[in-house]
Amino acid sequence: MLKALSVSELNEIIKNIFDAEELLQYIKVYGEVSNLSYVRGNLYFNLKDEGGLISCVMFGATSNSVKEGDQVMVTGGLKFYVKSGKLNIYVTTITPYGSGLLFKRFIELKNKLELEGVFDKKHKKELPKRIKTVGVITSTTGAVLHDIITVSHRRNPYLNIVVYPARVQGEGAENTIINGLKYFDKEKEIDVIIIARGGGSIEDLQPFNTESLAREIIKNSKPVVSAVGHETDFTICDFASSLRVATPSVAGEIVSEDVLGNIKELNSSISKLNFLILSQIDDYYAKLDLASKKLNNIINSSFVKNEYSLKDSISRLKNFNKLDGFENELETNFNKLKSLDVQSILDRGFSKVIINNKVVNSISDIKMDDKLKVEFKDGYVLSHVDEIRRR
Repeated sequence: MLKALSVSELNEIIKNIFDAEELLQYIKVYGEVSNLSYVRGNLYFNLKDEGGLISCVMFGATSNSVKEGDQVMVTGGLKFYVKSGKLNIYVTTITPYGSGLLFKRFIELKNKLELEGVFDKKHKKELPKRIKTVGVITSTTGAVLHDIITVSHRRNPYLNIVVYPARVQGEGAENTIINGLKYFDKEKEIDVIIIARGGGSIEDLQPFNTESLAREIIKNSKPVVSAVGHETDFTICDFASSLRVATPSVAGEIVSEDVLGNIKELNSSISKLNFLILSQIDDYYAKLDLASKKLNNIINSSFVKNEYSLKDSISRLKNFNKLDGFENELETNFNKLKSLDVQSILDRGFSKVIINNKVVNSISDIKMDDKLKVEFKDGYVLSHVDEIRRR
């Protein structure tokens, strides 16, 4: 015969059964919120769908965490309350559920932040021209980080990439992303921050559609590149960031300078420059050779001309030797001319008679009472004609 149980004993057995089942300590349940009440910091509500209903309790919640009629997903554990004999979900997190509702909330938040100026250009920061170190906030598992590193290092092998491991989906993801922003904001060597994750549903992208993340992005001193989802996905993170790119691979390309391409282009430019320089040198050598030939021709022509001139001068010099025979004759003639000089005659004892500045050659040139000037070799005398006697 079965032993009769008290209500308390039965409820205790039921409680132990639920407590012993680990799978029921962390579950996700979605449905519509109903019978919502907020009492002394705690939320009490039912979660229902077309076929059932279950009670939920969330301790330490805010009054605006959820509202009547919302489609939500709750995370928590099942607890059986012995005194009331009631099964509850003790909720730890509540997230919107259903793309229609999530999109509506996304649009409402976007419009709100846009009106406040959170997305204004004044909050956008230009990417540095020379980026040496990039901080990447993303999951360390999956293809996203691999794509960023591969693309970046293919273009610039010297780019330094620092990774902050973050959850990019589910509970606690938003906080890890914000912590990553705060961490990189304090690191002086970080030039640019990339927030990245692959594509997903609107539910998966919820950590990137929060007001707190948007405000943290614009508060950061570093430019933030949003590389969340696929090209068709848009998040609040995209609008708040300094730059939004379609995919994580594009982000890796944006922050990395094409060093190898620049080196290749530089080498090509150097080759072209070398070719031009060598062409110029060849051209100058050709011009120099031509000028040298012209100069040689001029020199040779001048040499020949000067050679003839020199020979002519030598011939003339030789003719000058013939003058030696005329030297004695010239000296003799000079002495003869010198002997005919008046002064020479005076020096030999003769005198010169002058009347009115004219030399007297004959007595007939003299008249009575003329005044005569008689010059000697060392002076002259003035005399008066008193008498004239002809021979």
